[in-house]
Amino acid sequence: MEKQEIKFTKKRIVLGIVVFMLAAGLIFVYMNKVFSMGDDDANRQTFKAMYSEAEDTIDVVYFGTSASNRYFINPMAYEESGMTCFTMATMGMPMFFIPYLAEEIDKTQDPQMYIIEIRWLLKEREQVTDAHIRRVTDNMKMSFTKLAAVNKAFEFMDGSKGMLGDISDKKIDYMIPFIKYHGRLAQNDMAPGDFALTSTKNETKGYVLSESTTKQVNQFYSRLSDERGEMSEEAEVTLEEVLDFCDDCDKEVLFVLSPYSVKTNQMPVFNTAMDMIEDRGYTVINFNTPQMYEELEIDWDKDFYNSKHVNYLGAEKYTRWLTNYLEENYDLADHRDEKGYESWDEAYEVYRDYVKDGIKTIGHKDKIGGKVTIIK
Repeated sequence: MEKQEIKFTKKRIVLGIVVFMLAAGLIFVYMNKVFSMGDDDANRQTFKAMYSEAEDTIDVVYFGTSASNRYFINPMAYEESGMTCFTMATMGMPMFFIPYLAEEIDKTQDPQMYIIEIRWLLKEREQVTDAHIRRVTDNMKMSFTKLAAVNKAFEFMDGSKGMLGDISDKKIDYMIPFIKYHGRLAQNDMAPGDFALTSTKNETKGYVLSESTTKQVNQFYSRLSDERGEMSEEAEVTLEEVLDFCDDCDKEVLFVLSPYSVKTNQMPVFNTAMDMIEDRGYTVINFNTPQMYEELEIDWDKDFYNSKHVNYLGAEKYTRWLTNYLEENYDLADHRDEKGYESWDEAYEVYRDYVKDGIKTIGHKDKIGGKVTIIK
């Protein structure tokens, strides 16, 4: 065989290997997108919305659990003040993820301020589940930031299997979704949209709309206390780490404890946490005091859909009070009528229409007192 033919054959082999690797890579990426958390998952939709936001348009990021994404109505805050706040929260989200989510957001945004909900600090290591971790890590894009977040979760769990005993002992299970979700096909838990890679995103800037948004369930008045109680060791360490992160993040930071039916022995733990936060020089707003309940005009019969979450009536009261506070105490830009922020007006329309239709559909109009306060 001539040298030229040998050289040509080698090129074909190399080209074949390159084509195979590219094809394998594309298949790997595709399969991990198909076999992942369902497109209808509200936590996944929040991440998709965050990743799709126009660069450098978010001024405030609100971190926390469902006590964040069911409380602060970002489109309403924009409608009334022009501030752009996005709620980066998942149900039961461990607080130790905040520095990694902030790093992820900083890749496309340059927020001026962080708001951090502190309710998670009641938790102990054993109360964390596989779902609490995956709602964050499964929805992060593949990157060193995601790897660091997974490593942090494993460091926090320290070998514990958590409340449900479902925490994997292999980090790769949390880096490659296919390993976790490939069984969805056998379980007949796949829809055509999964294979077509449909991408439903949260349309209200991280505020979660659901049937519960217009549901009313009366609640008991909180069991308040001025006493100090002991935090779990892991919660205390986590708070210290988050405070260290805040010291270095070059952002304005506000901590909040949103209003809900606080149970006996919970408030002393929160009081200890708030002492730690204030000792480090940060402001924390405790909405669980008689004075704050009065200022917000909390109605325990109408403003909640369960003991831990407000419906839209309670959320509006909370949003309006906190928006006014932010306007008075922080120099946040008013982006109303500014080019490039049209999606915020659209988000307000989505919220307004959802609440209006929800009340009509569920039949709560009379119970809610006759009017939807934000519909003009």
